[in-house]
Amino acid sequence: METKKYTQFGTFSVIALGSCLIFCIVIMIITGFSDLAPVGIMGSVVLTLFICLLIFYKLTITIDDTYIRFTLGTGLVAKKYLISDIQSCKSVSNNLIYGVGIRKIPRGWLYNVTGLKAIEIKFKNSKSVIRIGTNHPDEIAGIISEMIKTNKSESGIDYKDKIGFFLTWIILSIALLFPIILVLTGNRDPGITLSKSGLKINGMYGLTINYSDIKQLDTLSALPCIKMRTNGYAFGKSLKGNFRLQNKENAKLFITKRVPPYILIRTEDLNVYLNFKESKKTVDLFKTLTTIRKE
Repeated sequence: METKKYTQFGTFSVIALGSCLIFCIVIMIITGFSDLAPVGIMGSVVLTLFICLLIFYKLTITIDDTYIRFTLGTGLVAKKYLISDIQSCKSVSNNLIYGVGIRKIPRGWLYNVTGLKAIEIKFKNSKSVIRIGTNHPDEIAGIISEMIKTNKSESGIDYKDKIGFFLTWIILSIALLFPIILVLTGNRDPGITLSKSGLKINGMYGLTINYSDIKQLDTLSALPCIKMRTNGYAFGKSLKGNFRLQNKENAKLFITKRVPPYILIRTEDLNVYLNFKESKKTVDLFKTLTTIRKE
C-alpha cells in the first residue's frame, strides 16, 4: 500500500496562540526588560505560548501497511498505532466543549488543532479510545476500516513515541512553574540577618546595610506615595526592589502594603522601607535595631 499522508493546518490554534503571543511580546517591550520579576513571568508565558504554537500549528496523519501515525506540529508530540491493534475506526464530530489541544474526553483522549471533525479509534485490548482531529475523517476512517480486515501485524508498543510527548509536557510544566515560584518567593517576608556590623536583607533584591552608615532610623504609619517601579517586584500587596517615590526620591522597598508600621532606614545614598506581614515582627525588629545602634 502506498503511504498516505493528511495534514490539517491548525487555523484556530494559530490565531488564538499567535494573538496571545504577540500581545505578551508587546507588553514586554512596553514595560521594558530591566524589571526582573515581570520579565521573568512574561518570559515564561511567551515561552509557553511559543512551544504550544510549535505543537499545535498543524496535525499530520500518516497511514502505511502497518501503522497509523500522527504528529502534532514539529513532531514534539507523535504517536503511532498498529493497525492490527485497532478494533474500529469511524468518522465523528466533536462536541464544541472539547475544544482543541490534547484533551481528556469521556472514554479517552482527543488530539486536535482546529475544527470539530475527527476520527475515533477503538482498540481490541483497551476500553480507552482516541480521537484525532482531521479535515478528511470519512476518507481516513474508510482506509483504516478496510485495513483492519486484512492486516495481521503483531501487537507491540512503541516507547519512542512517548519521549516527545513527555519532553513537551516537562518543558511546559517548567515554563508554567517558574512564574508561580517567582510569585511565591516574591510574596514572602524579607529574610533578615543581624550581625555585629550590619543588617542583611536576604532574598530578592537583597542588600547589606552597615549600622555605622545609618543616618536615620524611624517608623512610619503610612508609606510615601510611590510614583513608579524602576527595577523591582510588584504583585498584590508585595513590593520589593527599586522604586521612585512621588518626591522623586529613589528607594528600596521590602514591604507588604497596608500593614503598618514601616521601618525607614536612611543612609547617605540609600533609603530603605521595610516591614513584615505581622506588625509585631516589624515593631520587634525596630526595637532590636534601635538597641543595637545605641550600643
